[in-house]
Amino acid sequence: MHFFRPTQLLIGDGGPAHAGWGLVVEHGRIAAVGPVDDVAPRAGSTRVVDLVGTLLPGLIDCHTHVSLSGGLNPVADLKTEGRTRRTVRALHALTAQRRAGVTTIRDMGGPEGLDLELARGLREGWIDGPRMLAAGEVVCITGGHACFLGIEADGPDAVRAAVRKQLKAGCDLVKVIATGGVITAGVEPGAAQMTPEELRAACEEARKAGRLVAAHAQGTEGIRNALVAGVSTIEHGFFLDAETIGLMVARGSTLVPTFAAGQAMLDGEAAGVPSFMVEKIKRVKGAHIASFQAALAAGVHVACGTDAGTPLNPHGRIATELELFVRFGATPAQAIAAATGNAARAIGRDDVGLLAVGRRADLLWVADDPLEDIHRISRVRGVWMDGRHVEGPPPQSVGA
Repeated sequence: MHFFRPTQLLIGDGGPAHAGWGLVVEHGRIAAVGPVDDVAPRAGSTRVVDLVGTLLPGLIDCHTHVSLSGGLNPVADLKTEGRTRRTVRALHALTAQRRAGVTTIRDMGGPEGLDLELARGLREGWIDGPRMLAAGEVVCITGGHACFLGIEADGPDAVRAAVRKQLKAGCDLVKVIATGGVITAGVEPGAAQMTPEELRAACEEARKAGRLVAAHAQGTEGIRNALVAGVSTIEHGFFLDAETIGLMVARGSTLVPTFAAGQAMLDGEAAGVPSFMVEKIKRVKGAHIASFQAALAAGVHVACGTDAGTPLNPHGRIATELELFVRFGATPAQAIAAATGNAARAIGRDDVGLLAVGRRADLLWVADDPLEDIHRISRVRGVWMDGRHVEGPPPQSVGA
């Protein structure tokens, strides 16, 4: 049993910091959390861990791509590099994520089942890194956005077959491509792609298997189609209007805006990010920010996803995503909740994301107070998963 006594503690629910609170970990789970005098265990076998700084839940990155290189043109890299190189790079990506304080990631699509195998290895303990939920291959129309990451399927029956294939392969969620996107040449972010009937077929098959559906959805029509079909999360959401925001609120859907990806492409224009990608991002940036702000104001659930692996957007940049949340209108508390409690809800997990009794003891220790300056979330001192210290110099502990 371990008793953590930080300077302050954040639950992960968007609330204030709690000074003078402690947390008890037993058998990898949180056994108690609250004021130190109320939760301090009796002397005995307990190890007391005093932490100068803030203790909060391990972070969750809801949108990653371990199969993508994060180079200037990841699509080109994917087509020219072999599976061995992609695997080695993916293992490095997992390491970078956990060092940044991320204890859970949701991988949103890659070819040849690499993400499924990595997720299995992490579950079984022969790969080291954050826990991982994997979508496997995405489902898209022929020639549609992200066709290099998945299965091209046209018509409801073909979509059903594609989803069933991924379920058979062991996917943790289903990813559908409802609209065009940025990094695929020749498609428009605002254009709808999968039809309402195709999206509905995907959601029906996923629901029967107890899986959530995430939709790459940037344009208004495609977002609306995806929401009506029953998706749980809208990824990117560049062009939200009052109707789609109302649907999200009514259905309890979550927006995962992925600002870091677009910002990296803009910052990388001079370095050589393909011009067609930069041009698209420049066109949609204003609408993207306005959509996020309107969604926040309306009470839409928002969750953090970096889209890691896209151009010049390597894994482990969750602090950048949270900084952009704040720059574009979120409070630091809202941003942190987007990477903890809200993120856990978005990915369908009730065992992570909050410092609450019964949850896994996935813990992040950072220097100072990230509620005063969100950049401090990047000052990682230590990380625990299931109560096991996995990153940072081991803090000193003493017997109670």
